[in-house]
Amino acid sequence: MNNENNASNLRCPECGKQYNDMLPSFCYACGTQLRFTAQRSAGVPQTPDDRATPTSVKPRGRRRLVIALAVTLLAIALVAGGVVAGILLTRGSKGTAVLPTSAEGLRESVKQCERYLNESGKTLAAGRAQGGTIYSIKARLDTVGNNISGEETFLFKNRSDATLNEIVLRVYANDSDATGGKGSAVITDPLVSASKTTTNLNGSLLSVKLPRGLAPGAETVVSLSFSEQVPEVQGGLSGLSDLMGSGQPTGGYGIFGHDKNTYDLGYFMPIVARYTNGVWENRPVPQWGDPADYECAYFTVSLDVPEGFTVAAPGIQTQDSDGAGRHVYAFAAGPVRDFTAQASASYASVKRTVGDTTVTSYYLKDSSGGGAKTLGFAVNALKQYNEHFGAYPYTRFNVCEAPLGGGAAGMEYAGQVQIAQMLYSLGSKTQSPNSLKDLNGDNLSDLLNTLGGGLLGDTLEFTVAHEVCHQWWGLVVGSDSIDHAWQDESLANYCSVLYFKWQHGEKAAKTQLETEITLPFSAASLMGGGDDAPVDQPSAAFKNETQYTAIIYSKGALFFQALQQKMGAAAFDKSLGQYYDKYAFLNATPDNLVQAFESNSADAPAVAALHERWIKETHAAEDITSTVPGTDLLNNLLKQVPGGENLDLGPLQDLLKQYLNNGSSPQNNSSPLPTSEPNLTI
Repeated sequence: MNNENNASNLRCPECGKQYNDMLPSFCYACGTQLRFTAQRSAGVPQTPDDRATPTSVKPRGRRRLVIALAVTLLAIALVAGGVVAGILLTRGSKGTAVLPTSAEGLRESVKQCERYLNESGKTLAAGRAQGGTIYSIKARLDTVGNNISGEETFLFKNRSDATLNEIVLRVYANDSDATGGKGSAVITDPLVSASKTTTNLNGSLLSVKLPRGLAPGAETVVSLSFSEQVPEVQGGLSGLSDLMGSGQPTGGYGIFGHDKNTYDLGYFMPIVARYTNGVWENRPVPQWGDPADYECAYFTVSLDVPEGFTVAAPGIQTQDSDGAGRHVYAFAAGPVRDFTAQASASYASVKRTVGDTTVTSYYLKDSSGGGAKTLGFAVNALKQYNEHFGAYPYTRFNVCEAPLGGGAAGMEYAGQVQIAQMLYSLGSKTQSPNSLKDLNGDNLSDLLNTLGGGLLGDTLEFTVAHEVCHQWWGLVVGSDSIDHAWQDESLANYCSVLYFKWQHGEKAAKTQLETEITLPFSAASLMGGGDDAPVDQPSAAFKNETQYTAIIYSKGALFFQALQQKMGAAAFDKSLGQYYDKYAFLNATPDNLVQAFESNSADAPAVAALHERWIKETHAAEDITSTVPGTDLLNNLLKQVPGGENLDLGPLQDLLKQYLNNGSSPQNNSSPLPTSEPNLTI
């Protein structure tokens, strides 16, 4: 018998039910569609009816019986109408996600996606995401092979004034810089309007050929299958090298990676790139900084994971079912700029409500203290930004503990953020060592616990405030984080200082300005950061990550401080509120941001001059008056620690000298940094 007719090809790929001689259209056990009329799903074998007729008479007879039974069932279905349809839909949703794949079904799914919007979001989004790409993704996580695979269908509308001959997508998992050289992706079974086509995958860029071209205003349905390796990333408190960003994690920063049984699945599906000014966005993923520059879209996503795993994802949850040792979660979200998921066998969660938004903190079960604190910080940040900038537009927001590496403190996505596992220990443990002489190798966990109530204790709150702020700057209001990172990163960093002012008072804000913004800039030269540089330049133009961090997170943030001092707090807040209202769910340019400030200033030329001087020119040596407190910063901090006056800093100084000499720096701009004194301290 032909190999293609063996038993393994007559089994449901979802629940494993075996069939004797042919696959039915739908699995009798779980409802998965097994046979297609217009096209076949990737990985589903042809049925015997599609091949040469077998010589055995018995299977033929069985085939006739199945057909007869199918005709009878069809007649019953026609009589029963909606009753039978309702039963089948209930059955399908219980065992497997039933996702739209036709143009009509995809359009219809938008209504469900928009249920993710709260009342304020509905007002903000009205008419702004029309024609956005509509995705349907069915994915499966293999935790043995550390692979995520799936089938993706999307409805794409040509909103340009040119006929398109290709559609370009980003496949983040296939980029060596993004994944630490360990990621890889395979794209198969590409179809355009149900016809076979060709693709070209080069790094993170996937080109799908449009055989007939796509005229302005026209739509097409594209489908493909993807399979991606999820690289391992060293997360948690691995020590000083990880904290300072000088280690070499095997999976980049880990925003797409795994550690033990926790999976960070940022940008895990191919996403359509932006098409502007007659060209597709085709820049390499930067070595440092964010890789995103997307339009708002709609996502219906199911993720099949091993039983016992919890999945955190944005959107409304449309399915939560288990069977055959697996668990399926499904979500619908839109309009959103991207879609991510976290999956872990160790997640616990706690939630609170802010207005009509449910905030959920997902944390590893041994981080309950950090998980609760993180929830409180996220709730406070949402409240403050709602009041000062405009209402958060979605019904849900998630903050997730994640095994990020390379010094990364956090990562933002629409409706969900990752916060480094490293920072959660600051909220979970309270024991302090009696002496730093006990530090062994580069293990900093005791040190971080010691400092957890002071300078480093604020790092978790500052990081959460920063990532939450990206929901306004970069995600609801879109901007180009590859060529103009300051537009969202610098703004979010200074707004995080404002959060401390609004939440904790002027003194707390001053401390954060010094420790999170001014100190890192002053220390950059000691860490190989090089000279001053323009803020408004592509991420790839910076000499190294240290310079990028100092210029974008510090110098750029201090521009907004100078701007607020010039305009006054009320006019500054008003400008950001108008900027948010005008560009929510759209993509704004740097000029749009500056114009928002100019329009609310009594001296618009002064605003323009500040922008030119701080953002486009190099006057940092003159404009940034360093308030680095040197050793006093640490001494003041140690006064807060029982027995702190007896701590010996000698071993720590030696470690800092050892790790800083290599010129590497953290992605986390809020890591403790040295002063300009010859004997380095933190």
